[in-house]
Amino acid sequence: MESFKLHLLRLARQGPLEVPGLPLRAYPLEAPEERPGLPRLYLLLEGELVIDLPEGRYLHLKRGEAARVTEPHRLLPVERAVLLELSG
Repeated sequence: MESFKLHLLRLARQGPLEVPGLPLRAYPLEAPEERPGLPRLYLLLEGELVIDLPEGRYLHLKRGEAARVTEPHRLLPVERAVLLELSG
């Protein structure tokens, strides 16, 4: 596969974007989503996000911040969020 350039934020604002050959996707998050306890890295490209963790814990992300999560969790956008997610 040849090298290529992606404007992730612009493309992800329009809808889910998967990067060929990588466990990476970028997408707009407008409603809460449940996630299993698989290792993931989230990078918030735009907006604000709360990651609800077990036992009343949470992570609060603002634009440009990232979090690695390894336990079951729920994604709660405070406002429309654009998220980059790396699985595995």
